[in-house]
Amino acid sequence: MKKLLLSLVALLALNFAVQAQDYDITTGLRVGYGAAFTTEVSAQAFFNDINRLEMDLGFRFASYYKKNTDDERYMYFGPVLTTALHWHWFLAGGFGIYGGPAIQFAIPHWNSFGMGAGGQVGLDYQFDAPFQIALDFRPIYNFFGNYRGFDPNVGLSLRYAF
Repeated sequence: MKKLLLSLVALLALNFAVQAQDYDITTGLRVGYGAAFTTEVSAQAFFNDINRLEMDLGFRFASYYKKNTDDERYMYFGPVLTTALHWHWFLAGGFGIYGGPAIQFAIPHWNSFGMGAGGQVGLDYQFDAPFQIALDFRPIYNFFGNYRGFDPNVGLSLRYAF
């Protein structure tokens, strides 16, 4: 029984060693679109083999019509900070999938503050060169501030890995 348990532990350790990432930090750009167009500077840092933190700082551009009227159009341009904790699983051939909770802070009108929570799921590819490309979906529900509601955001990222 001890040999079987030791063999299973060794096999599990070998599996994690084979799937370990060959980079610890990535930084680059993320462009997304959902309820608003966003451009962000993005950074990711691994804590261990499967957990990483992503922080995106950028700007949100949007226009919308005021409720109950079609003639009042509002434009806004404001900073947004999104932080997500990922569980990342490496797949074969440089591909990986990830997902986890996210929180977002925004200043949509320069005179107000907004906050939301949601998640982020995605697929990334690590090239042989030190570059990573990722496609993700980040649904956020903004529950505080002038901009309230569901914000589904699909993003494309290009990052340098080191």
